[in-house]
Amino acid sequence: MLTAVARADEFATSPARPGYEAADRILDFARRSELEAHGLKLEGTYAFEMFAAPQLADRLTTGGLLMVELDVDFSLLAHRRLGVMRVSTASTHGGSPSDELMDVHGVSGNTAPEDNRIFEAWYEQPFGPLVVRAGILAVDQEFNYADPTSTLLGATFGITSQFSYNVGGPTYPVGTPGVSARYEQGAVLLQAAIYDGAQQNMRGIPTELGPSTLLLAEATWNRDIGVGAWRHSDKGNGVYLTLDHNLDDFVEPFARVGLSPRGMKTYLDAGVRIGPGPLRPEDFFSVGMAFAQLDEGDQILIEATYEAQVGWLTIQPAMQLMMLRERTVGIFATRATIVF
Repeated sequence: MLTAVARADEFATSPARPGYEAADRILDFARRSELEAHGLKLEGTYAFEMFAAPQLADRLTTGGLLMVELDVDFSLLAHRRLGVMRVSTASTHGGSPSDELMDVHGVSGNTAPEDNRIFEAWYEQPFGPLVVRAGILAVDQEFNYADPTSTLLGATFGITSQFSYNVGGPTYPVGTPGVSARYEQGAVLLQAAIYDGAQQNMRGIPTELGPSTLLLAEATWNRDIGVGAWRHSDKGNGVYLTLDHNLDDFVEPFARVGLSPRGMKTYLDAGVRIGPGPLRPEDFFSVGMAFAQLDEGDQILIEATYEAQVGWLTIQPAMQLMMLRERTVGIFATRATIVF
């Protein structure tokens, strides 16, 4: 299910990342498999995080994300020419060192203000190689993404901090009304979307539309090289380049560059995901670095993390170095993810 909708990624450790697909889950039984074979899939994921930062006033912080997703594949349930519907909810609690640091990159891509809300709710219809999606959408689920970043904890290794800083959204955990389309033919993938730029909502339900709009377009070659641009009617524009490539079965490097005339003018990140290895075929080691150029001072995030998969449980220890204009802070983190 959903293989035509997004690239499934069973290596990601956060349901907030695009294409997230669990390798295993606690509740797996025959009746559930039968329903999924007929197009109905309901899945929940809980990710708990703990951060230790001895240099901060709040030396120990914790946070969590519970995401529940309902997928209905009407091509299996009703007619082969119909599409797919998804509704996902996000419940967040706790915080992270970024609450004190006020950095732009974000120590975690999961933590958010305490809330219970609808994240996305959309229907997607294929028309041959063209696929159109409409509903409550989030940019970070479709654009400006590199596959090898999915095992890194930092928020900027999802959609870049340049987009989050300059535009603000719609990104996890806030979706907004929009329409997107993608066309894939051979090695070429073309995508475009328009979103409500104001993002006025209550617990994920839109309360007002406009007057601003957000436009995005992206072209990708062979899933390795991507070029994209965004324009917000009130907040300006930007362009970006994405590179990622699987060198062999074990090494996947990535790099992304973003440019904008105001706000965060230059963004750069790079890193590599290594694994799986012969001894632990489902484990990964990842490193990443992100750089942001700001008028008030540059910011750099460096992260190294190891993802250990044990059935339905994923344990992910990580070390981060947050380099700000005023200080440099070391952070030790652990994420535990379970799927049911």
